[in-house]
Amino acid sequence: MISVVIPVYRDAVRAGSLVQSLRAQDLPLGQALEIIVVDDGSGDGSEDVLQQCANEQVRVVTLARNMGRSAARNAGAELARGEFLAFIDCDCQPTDASFLAAHLTQLGKDCIATCGPVTGDGNGFWSRYQREASDRRARQHAQGQQFSGSSQNFAVRGDAFFHVGGFDIRYKTYGFEDRDLFARLAKLGTIGWCNEAVVKHLDQLSLADVLAKMRLAAGESAKLFAHSHAGSYRQLGYAALDVRLHPWLRPMANIFRLLLRPARHLDFIVVRSAFPYVVRRAGVKVLCALAYLVGSSEA
Repeated sequence: MISVVIPVYRDAVRAGSLVQSLRAQDLPLGQALEIIVVDDGSGDGSEDVLQQCANEQVRVVTLARNMGRSAARNAGAELARGEFLAFIDCDCQPTDASFLAAHLTQLGKDCIATCGPVTGDGNGFWSRYQREASDRRARQHAQGQQFSGSSQNFAVRGDAFFHVGGFDIRYKTYGFEDRDLFARLAKLGTIGWCNEAVVKHLDQLSLADVLAKMRLAAGESAKLFAHSHAGSYRQLGYAALDVRLHPWLRPMANIFRLLLRPARHLDFIVVRSAFPYVVRRAGVKVLCALAYLVGSSEA
């Protein structure tokens, strides 16, 4: 059996759509599927909507309060009956019916875990930007950085997951909880990259959202990851932007904080301007780096 865990926070409708998509998966002969939906203390009526999906194959669990994605995923995994675990976020969808079968095939090739690509929805700037970010993670993974991947699209042998203690619940906000888990799993065995298991990220991104996430990730999550995996943190490039490691950057961070206020409202330039894509992409990357720098300074 493969058990799919879906953490949900105030996104019940899309979670229901994901459940239906997963139930339509074509699994190898003899392989059973269970789906565990974890309502992470939404408190907005999501539980009632999600319960409509419940049946012999789908279980819905509600946490008493919001605990964060790491704790929600662990709660679902602890209830799982499958030999294999898969994790996918409720704002994602598999791109075809062979998604889970592709993960299972990869796990059968002496891998203890496997990650796959995450694409955007549509053909606009942010969709292309996400595809390229996923391609970059795939290249990093091929170069030996097994901690490069995303828990939006991830499968693992249950015994390996529990051996390393699952997701670290100290990661309560956005960022690094997946890379932390992958770094610990990589000490046990091989994490494969499965190009055939693709998910589509359905969120409509904006520059303000992306910069806010970078700023948030630079806080407590980055501090935890840097402390536990200093070498990996440097390899990813974030260490060079961390004011905690380079105090001399603090005056620059104070200046850039003022620049980010108007910059977050420039999504129309990123999405609709006549500038070449490579120019817009470079601008977004610079702003993301500045947001990370500022976030580490604030933390």
